[in-house]
Amino acid sequence: MVFNSSKNDKIIRMNITENHNNTNEIYENIWKCLDKGVNDRLSDYHTFSLATSPKNIVEVRTVVLRGYDRKNQSIIFHTNNLTNKISEIQNNPSVGALFYDRKEKVQIRLNGDAVISNMDQYCKERWDKMSSQSQECYYQNISPGKNIESPGIVKNKLENKLSENFTVITININKIDWLYLSSAGHTRVKFLKNDGFTGQWIAP
Repeated sequence: MVFNSSKNDKIIRMNITENHNNTNEIYENIWKCLDKGVNDRLSDYHTFSLATSPKNIVEVRTVVLRGYDRKNQSIIFHTNNLTNKISEIQNNPSVGALFYDRKEKVQIRLNGDAVISNMDQYCKERWDKMSSQSQECYYQNISPGKNIESPGIVKNKLENKLSENFTVITININKIDWLYLSSAGHTRVKFLKNDGFTGQWIAP
């Protein structure tokens, strides 16, 4: 079950004298950052770079963070089932997600296995919570990535049903790499699923 923590939770502000000597606080803050990304479209955590690697060719694009599940250690985004990233994930479900907070100078990298959900009850539940404007994007008349003569021929017409193109991707996290950039010295820690996500300091 996907859930969000309270919007009133404040992200712990990172600085060189606080929070950097406690991996537990860093870990807590990571999930608060993700919560802010889901609930605040102006947050730097609202979007992230998704990297896929089909057939040893790396592809990177920006996607919107739509949800997270702390209990199951996962994040969620939506996509069109006709995009290349679907076949890329089917070819190699191991993906990477990169977040960067420009103001706080914090980089969060997530590695995990992507799971595709399409035309099932889970998709229907998420679809029903979307605005009609967002739903309309999944009724595009031309498949994403296809060559076209001009942008004007691409049209969207909303229908009163779940689009077969609407897809939910869940990334089950195996590794978290957190990095704080500072002129006084960078700080870095990793959290591995195999270690119960216990923090381990590493050289930046």
